[in-house]
Amino acid sequence: MKTLLPAVLGLALLVPPSSAEACATDDGSPIQVHRTHPDRPFTSFAAGRLGVLREKYRHMYLAYAYRSMMGVPTTADEQRHLVDMWSRKQGDVSLTGEDELKRWLAARTEVAPSLPASAPQAVVEADYSQYARIQGDAFLKAADTARSLAREWKEHPALVEEWVRNQVAVFGSCGAVQELEPKLDEGLKPAEKARRKAEHDYQQAAAAFYCGAYDNAAEAFQGISQSADSPYQALGAYLVARSRVRQALFGRKETSFLGQPPTDPEFVARLTEADKVLEKVLAAPKWAQVHGPARRLQSLVRIRLRPESWGCELLSRVLQPGTGSSLGAELGDLDLVGWRAERCTGLPAPAAELSEWLTATRGITEPGQSEVDVRLQAYDTAVARWKKTAHVPWLVTALLKAWPDSAGLATLLADAAKVPVASPAGVTLAYRSAHLLREQGDVKGAQARLATVPLELTRDQVSADNLLREERFATARSWEELFRNSTRRLAGIQSMESYSDAVDAPPDARPVSFGEEVLPILEPRLTARRMAELAASDALSPALRRWAGWTAFARATVVGDDETMRATAKSLAAKEPAAKAELLAIDGKPTPEERRFEAQVLLMGLPAVSARLGPWVSRLATDDPKFDLTLDVSGTNWWCAPKAGEPVQPFPFASEAEQKTSAAEWKALIDAGDSVPYFARVALDWAKAHPEDPRSPKALFRVVRASRRGCRQGTAEAKEAFRYLHEHYKKSPWAKKATRVY
Repeated sequence: MKTLLPAVLGLALLVPPSSAEACATDDGSPIQVHRTHPDRPFTSFAAGRLGVLREKYRHMYLAYAYRSMMGVPTTADEQRHLVDMWSRKQGDVSLTGEDELKRWLAARTEVAPSLPASAPQAVVEADYSQYARIQGDAFLKAADTARSLAREWKEHPALVEEWVRNQVAVFGSCGAVQELEPKLDEGLKPAEKARRKAEHDYQQAAAAFYCGAYDNAAEAFQGISQSADSPYQALGAYLVARSRVRQALFGRKETSFLGQPPTDPEFVARLTEADKVLEKVLAAPKWAQVHGPARRLQSLVRIRLRPESWGCELLSRVLQPGTGSSLGAELGDLDLVGWRAERCTGLPAPAAELSEWLTATRGITEPGQSEVDVRLQAYDTAVARWKKTAHVPWLVTALLKAWPDSAGLATLLADAAKVPVASPAGVTLAYRSAHLLREQGDVKGAQARLATVPLELTRDQVSADNLLREERFATARSWEELFRNSTRRLAGIQSMESYSDAVDAPPDARPVSFGEEVLPILEPRLTARRMAELAASDALSPALRRWAGWTAFARATVVGDDETMRATAKSLAAKEPAAKAELLAIDGKPTPEERRFEAQVLLMGLPAVSARLGPWVSRLATDDPKFDLTLDVSGTNWWCAPKAGEPVQPFPFASEAEQKTSAAEWKALIDAGDSVPYFARVALDWAKAHPEDPRSPKALFRVVRASRRGCRQGTAEAKEAFRYLHEHYKKSPWAKKATRVY
């Protein structure tokens, strides 16, 4: 289902930030580090805890980060609206405002339980599109008003029911708001009569608005704005403009998009009228309570009236403190309409600096420019601006753009060390400093810089935490430290380049996996014994421990580490009831050769098990006790042989003896080759040497069965195993099961 433009979605009686729901096919790819937006929940980012800033964050996030690093205060109310806007932009919040609707329905039942239930018409569909006819704020306002009137009219429950019936009509499918019953005025105080009339006037105006009678709505709201007795005086003034905006948008005759100046005279006239009304509202201190919504609406109007210049004006507006609910919308509109630095001339100094910073940080390229040239230019600009202004955002950009050999980097690193790690820029500066120090070869300096970031500081910011763990992994000083930092929590699920799907679990309860860079580093350097230690590490989740445990067992079997093979078999037997008997049988064999073959026969029957940690996520990365280890799945049985390449640099904390052992085991795994030919050779050699062993035909059958879905199909070794099985064990049940080879 497509949605209308964000402008239309924002057309509520009480306007929240403009938004759109992204319609994209989720490819299901897990994300460990967000690159275009901060981590959910957005509350931390809104509170100025920026985590590790990324250069490709969308403009609305970078602009807010700049504001935070510059020390512009943001109130709790502004933060709440920011989180709401970002959540809507990311598609996390339902278009229908389900939670707000529930609160209205609960309040209605509470104050008027005898009235029948009815569902509001919150969303309207037209031309394969949806728009929010009633936004969540309107439901919240109605819920609060219902409870407030129930208290004020405690002695007059009939008045409350009358109000609720009419409010149901307002939210319904254009039902009539009933006239006030004169008899109910009897016995009321003058103030109660005035409030009753004011509520009815507002409901009639709202009903006209929702049902498309915009001229009537504007006239009614204008009258409310001039009534000194109405509690909706300020809101009425604002809603005059709101009526004209919705009338313009729903009555437009052209199909131009944002960024294109409109040409329809009637459309322009209505928006111009709305803009003038909003100017008056914003100029009136007595109407300060609606200044936030008025600024939001004004931005929506001006994006359409003067798109060429409004993006430039927004650069100033998003830096202003105390603008209430408009801050979120204006940041969202800046992201929506964008700006071009060369077009934004004559800006006030703060806005001009923000424009320059966004351009440098995002690395916007022009025709003929290479990314390297743009990065070099951005670095030089950031360094010069940092020296001139001492504004922290420029120090952040300088480190984001720096290379290990960049001129003046030592001074920048020293400056960054003086910025408190708990400040908005602190974690970014610490992370980038550590990364650059490590790339320079100063591992101790990188470790010291990482140590300044307390673990609890980023625990609720998964991307930042994962990035820091990546650096701690790269600078680990022991096996324990290496294993502890080998895992990453799930940050999100990929949907589109700038969007992701949220993960329902709180940060501490997110799924854990190995870091994207971890497996290629660990795999050639770990002996089977160390891999077994990894499997026992508390840093791993139960699913990862299972994966690593089986891999350690398979690795030990292939490379001939009898001690580790026996130990891991016993450990796995306590956790894997389906394979327990065969695992325990290994230790009962009298010689290393027989124990190894017993383990190899077991592995031949477990296609889900690999002797490799990578390069992809194992099917065994699950803690489901019902997972079938014997499952025969296309393309993922056992493993493909690693390729010989450059000599592997060992971990500096590994002993010389262990370095030799890991190199020898890695070579043995390479020499063993792909799993299907390897197991076929093992089964054939054993059958020829031990023709009477009942395990011989069993091993041959298991090789044949799994050969169709291994790394390579139709191998000569698998065909030979099939031939040998049928020639030498043709009467066995194993031969009868193996009807063909692949």
